[in-house]
Amino acid sequence: MKKHKEVLWTLLAFALAIVSIAVVLGQSKEISFSNLWQLVTQSNPFWIILACVCMFGYIFLEGYALQILLGSTGYYKTLGQTLTYASADIYCAAITPSSTGGQPVCAWFMKRDGIPMGYITGVLAIYLIAHTFATVGVGIGTAVLFPDTFLSYSTFGKILIVLGYFTIFFLAVLFIALLRMQKQISRTGNRIIGWLVKKGLVKREQYWRDRLESGISDYSECVKLMRGKMKIFWAVFGINVLQRLSQTVISTLVYLASGNPTENAGTVFATQVFTTIGSFCVPIPGGMGAADYLLYDGLSTIMDHESAIQLELLARGFTFYLLVIVSLLIVVVGYFIRKRIYFTVKKNN
Repeated sequence: MKKHKEVLWTLLAFALAIVSIAVVLGQSKEISFSNLWQLVTQSNPFWIILACVCMFGYIFLEGYALQILLGSTGYYKTLGQTLTYASADIYCAAITPSSTGGQPVCAWFMKRDGIPMGYITGVLAIYLIAHTFATVGVGIGTAVLFPDTFLSYSTFGKILIVLGYFTIFFLAVLFIALLRMQKQISRTGNRIIGWLVKKGLVKREQYWRDRLESGISDYSECVKLMRGKMKIFWAVFGINVLQRLSQTVISTLVYLASGNPTENAGTVFATQVFTTIGSFCVPIPGGMGAADYLLYDGLSTIMDHESAIQLELLARGFTFYLLVIVSLLIVVVGYFIRKRIYFTVKKNN
């Protein structure tokens, strides 16, 4: 069932991607895929290569942050393993509504590598807080430094961006609250188990209650460990800021690669930040459609119609579509490596 759902969300995300690209291309009578490829081949290779490096840096930095967090709790994993966790998070978040599929699949890989579920939950919760606060920090800094860029958006674009800010702030407060709500989580979980038992959906009641308490105990222990290591949290927060910037700057690098004037580079950077913020409020895989609209809306204030569409498609190609493809390849490789290792271990036993 899980595999079927993953395939379904992948197909849905693929369909949305095709529709989004088709809608953007439909706004121009002069742009085609061959034109876009020609534009890439004629671009400055230095900036294009740097854009690819930053794209991979987005995956690498998340893997590095997870490696630090896991190591601080006593579960030391190789960078290759944590890159698989990061890629699973990025890929599945991109193909599911509101990025809900990322962390469960990431947790599945961690579980396969022998990490207790409670510690997985604690590490991912702390990472998510650091990531959310990094997004908030970059978003606030951009709003302060580039207010004119925000004001240049259309009314609908401004509404999406403001709603995006509210969504991120709400998530930040919620994640912090959850760290202090172990008792409430335990109470709610036991009520759900009791309801499932009454409905006949669960038979081994005590088994599931014990598993819940064990998981919450590990989760609490993980949170306690991290509270005594705030330097680790701030290090992960800093890495997340770099991760967010590494993805955001890609649009600017693609802009420079096309030979555009450098004086508008800051505006392109701010536009990408506001695009990321605004797409948070839309429960669509990868923010597709909303992100395309917001990026074009911002770019069209400094470029002509055709140039804005070209840059929007190329920038999204690097910051989202290529990122998702690379993440998927890493996940597939990581999956088969683990499958071979576990098969060998099982065979030897």
